[in-house]
Amino acid sequence: MTVSAMQNRETGGATNTGTTANTIAGNDNSAAGLKNEFLTLMVAQIKNQDPLNPLDGAEYVAQLAQFSTVEGIENMGKLQNQNNVLMDTLQVLQSTNLAGKQVSIPVDRINLDAEEELTGTVALPAAASEVEVRALDAAGNVVESVNLGARDAGETAFTLPELDAGQYTLEVIARNGDDLTTYPPKLQRTVEKVSVPSDGSDIRLQVAGVGSVSLFSISEFLGGRS
Repeated sequence: MTVSAMQNRETGGATNTGTTANTIAGNDNSAAGLKNEFLTLMVAQIKNQDPLNPLDGAEYVAQLAQFSTVEGIENMGKLQNQNNVLMDTLQVLQSTNLAGKQVSIPVDRINLDAEEELTGTVALPAAASEVEVRALDAAGNVVESVNLGARDAGETAFTLPELDAGQYTLEVIARNGDDLTTYPPKLQRTVEKVSVPSDGSDIRLQVAGVGSVSLFSISEFLGGRS
């Protein structure tokens, strides 16, 4: 039986109940607020019930149980939101310490300001009979390469010979019989700057020679300083 049904059943307490409802009308619509409103109305109903035809207490208990369940779910949602805010804050604080640190990141293009060797790893999803890492200039010519030979699935370290300043395309060529697959290598680069967008989007890292990338595009945090 709902509160409205109980009110309709009352014979002498319509005025008192209405006054009570008006008094608590300003309560919030949260689960706790609705529960308090229900308790207030329930007390008013009990005070003004017909003693010859009393209300069923089981109905009160059932409705209170429903309010308690909703209140519990609402509180869990608030706690989850608080945890999410805390995690976001911790992520921002930890990310600000990345400036000057080394990271491993998939790179298919790089812009070098000075002569530099490139070190990194090749991540192969399957074994290959021959693996080669290449650096190509703007015209598509191979300017440097290193042959890693046959490799099993997994990561293999490499170092490309020193490249002049300029823009390069990087690729890994994996051959296995007649099959040929191309992958971007993972390079070890330095984080130059950390940016926290005001719109709540991904934290951005300015990576040397690579540019601005999402924090979540980083494969590995290597630590140390360049």
